[in-house]
Amino acid sequence: GVMFRAFFLGTTQTKTLTLNSVVMVLSNVVFNYILIFGKFGFPALGIAGAAIGSSLAELVSLVFFILYTRSRIDCKKYGLDRIPKFCMEVLKRMLNVSFWTMIQNFFSLSTWFLFFLYVEHLGERSLAITNIIRNVSGILFMVLMAFASTCGSLVSNLIGAGEKDCVAGTIRQHIRLGYMFVLPLALLFSLFPKLILGIYTDMPDLQDAAVHSLWVMCSTYLFLVPANVYFQAVSGTGNTRTALVMELITLVIYVAYISYIILYLRLDVALCWTSEMV
Repeated sequence: GVMFRAFFLGTTQTKTLTLNSVVMVLSNVVFNYILIFGKFGFPALGIAGAAIGSSLAELVSLVFFILYTRSRIDCKKYGLDRIPKFCMEVLKRMLNVSFWTMIQNFFSLSTWFLFFLYVEHLGERSLAITNIIRNVSGILFMVLMAFASTCGSLVSNLIGAGEKDCVAGTIRQHIRLGYMFVLPLALLFSLFPKLILGIYTDMPDLQDAAVHSLWVMCSTYLFLVPANVYFQAVSGTGNTRTALVMELITLVIYVAYISYIILYLRLDVALCWTSEMV
């Protein structure tokens, strides 16, 4: 009964997060296509258009969450129809948990930015390939994070309800669900790379150059699915300090690896994407 309730709640939350991910990815593709290449009367902004398009996609995601919440949730029941009073005690308790997650996300995004800075040293073409693969990866990653985030929420719910014995089964269930949705997409991208890459660039030589990187990126999801689900489960326990320590250890290894293979060995950009496996 507990596992069935966890499954039902998991699929409901996953549906919401996946819907938002789909909306965000589709709007990202549309805005990037219009602003990068200058379609429908807009100027061709190039890389600046990619930045503006991604920011607009984030705005669309925010609007979607607001509208979805107002239409599907009893806002009055949960106090979402009014601005809550400031309470220092509640703020302290929230920061005690969330502060470490804030630091964790800061370092995580910083090293991701560092990866792009390193790849830039390999040349303009390598950077262009990396930006294309990043956008394609975003489709898979958002679907994956929908399941991983839901798993973290369910772990919190189960522990709060005193049903710790169900945590391991819930994690395994979300790994299976993640694989069911992510791997077919990754296989589709791998079998028809030109079709997918053609969404982001109409230059045949750039499409050919990005195929190997796309294959490497897709293969990383064999590891990313269980890794992210387990990691979100750790965060779901509320032990965010432990999650931060795990993240920092991982990032130290990650930065050392990309520094060696990109700055020192200057390997092909496809091999640089093996850093996601590491």
